[in-house]
Amino acid sequence: MRISTNMIYGKGVATLQNQTAELLRTQQQVSTGRRILTPADDPIASARALELGQSQAVNQQFGRNIAYADDNLKILEGKLVGVGDILQYSRERAVQAGNGSMTATDLGYLATDLKSQFEALFGLANSRDGQGDYIFSGFKANTKPFEGGLSGVQYQGDEGGRTIQVSASRFMPVSLPGADVFDRSRIVDVNALRTPSDDKPTTNDALYSFKGNNNTGTASALQVSFDPATVDPATDLGKRYQLQYSQPDPLVDGTWSVIMSVPGGEAVPVAASPNPPSPATPTSLTFNGITVQLPADAPPVSDADATPLGDGDAFEVFVASTKMFDNYALFVSALDDQGAVGAAGGVAFALENLDFALENVLKVRAQIGSQMVETEQLQNLGADLDLQYSQAISRLEDVDYAEALSRLVQQQSYLQAAQQSFLRITGLSLFNFLS
Repeated sequence: MRISTNMIYGKGVATLQNQTAELLRTQQQVSTGRRILTPADDPIASARALELGQSQAVNQQFGRNIAYADDNLKILEGKLVGVGDILQYSRERAVQAGNGSMTATDLGYLATDLKSQFEALFGLANSRDGQGDYIFSGFKANTKPFEGGLSGVQYQGDEGGRTIQVSASRFMPVSLPGADVFDRSRIVDVNALRTPSDDKPTTNDALYSFKGNNNTGTASALQVSFDPATVDPATDLGKRYQLQYSQPDPLVDGTWSVIMSVPGGEAVPVAASPNPPSPATPTSLTFNGITVQLPADAPPVSDADATPLGDGDAFEVFVASTKMFDNYALFVSALDDQGAVGAAGGVAFALENLDFALENVLKVRAQIGSQMVETEQLQNLGADLDLQYSQAISRLEDVDYAEALSRLVQQQSYLQAAQQSFLRITGLSLFNFLS
């Protein structure tokens, strides 16, 4: 074959360029730690690494979502702990109020304290999270969930719960509708019946009946039941009534008056429907969805005879609500205005309904605790999965340093040899042999 000087130069330069390019590629692999610098290096491995990288990115986003969910759940748990602490503190004050040595003034001080606790409880119900969203408003994150005060609290939120996606198929609730915590503190079934007893002379667990401490008559607490024809659970629950018997002349039938005590407001007279067997006095009174059985008061044979009812005898009836705030307000009202009955009935009512509220808060906290355990498990699973993705991508993309460094030394030798040979070959010329 014919060999020309131009061909020698061209082949030599091309060889040097190729050797330099290979050396540069190996140097880049060693410096970056990546075997695949461009998809052309290994199309199949490059495509697989891209798929794994996308899956890893999704998994890392779920990890960030899990962290957000865990933060929100911790805030929610903290607020529920605060609610439970206030309820427990209030229960301790209720036990204290039941002490017979407490005077009306002492009970008034307790009522003032509990009013402050009511405001604290109300504040927790309207708590916000770090983003300024209301925690207990359901989907209505920008709507204040509770409005009102001692005279009545209304829920303004909805029944929804905001969620964050923490896995491909799991949406974690990170908020609660306030109704679950504060409006369903106990179950009230107006149609449920039970047999009255001396301790509980009512036909339903949501009804409470007490007699006055200073009654002169022998009648026990009045028997109370829901009136199925008129009771409205939306408006007739969460009430406190004081019934008083007036009979200035023992020989003349007495009369009954019914007063509804409004927490934070004035007492309101209630119109009751008598149900007497004519022509005797009423045997029952029906008002606001309940029926109260009245004891018969026959005229005494002599002044020394004990009678079921005496002039000024007072009785009290509580109608429990499903709402924590309503029941709490009734307790405050019982301490603030004992009336002719005293505070014992309000204390008994408060102890039972505060226990219901505490149990409901614990139930909700158990749900939140279960979700926090789930977020911890999901974080661990996500970390394990992220490690697996990283290992799989590493196997596809990472360089073998031992092989790459050996190849780098080899390519350096090749390049140096090519450079030396190029110098010697290009130095050949016929003019070197002319003298």
